[in-house]
Amino acid sequence: MIFNSWKNRKINPNKVKSFSKEQSRADTSNTYSHSNPYESSTSSLLGKEIKIIGKVSSKGALQLDGLLEGEITASKLVIEKSAKVVGSVTSEDLVIKGRIIGPVFGKKVRFGSSARVEGDTFHETIAIEDGAYYEGSIRRHIAGLDDGSKLKDNTPKS
Repeated sequence: MIFNSWKNRKINPNKVKSFSKEQSRADTSNTYSHSNPYESSTSSLLGKEIKIIGKVSSKGALQLDGLLEGEITASKLVIEKSAKVVGSVTSEDLVIKGRIIGPVFGKKVRFGSSARVEGDTFHETIAIEDGAYYEGSIRRHIAGLDDGSKLKDNTPKS
């Protein structure tokens, strides 16, 4: 077999590094900072070549460079210049540099100068850079409402 030569190979003691317990603990703590490998501070990437038809959901950060027809939900979402979304977009922290045709829901929404959005936006905070194209209504989201189209009734009760 091919792998038998590895089993029978002798280790040269001159090439083996030895580490103290403290060094190995320090090395592994830096290398593996997360106990769960699926919880990472890096964002997932959906590249330029990808086309998705359906629903995408992520509990972490997500960067979209391709085409999505459907719904996309992520805690932090970046729609890049090359990206196009036809459908709804929902995120706690949303950065739009590409094109969206559909409603946008987010706590913190930022439109980059290259953003092209056609649809209503519901937000808590919003920032729009010069050059961004927007067609639709912008409404401040009121916490506690399930439907963004409802407005809070401030009339006094008698």
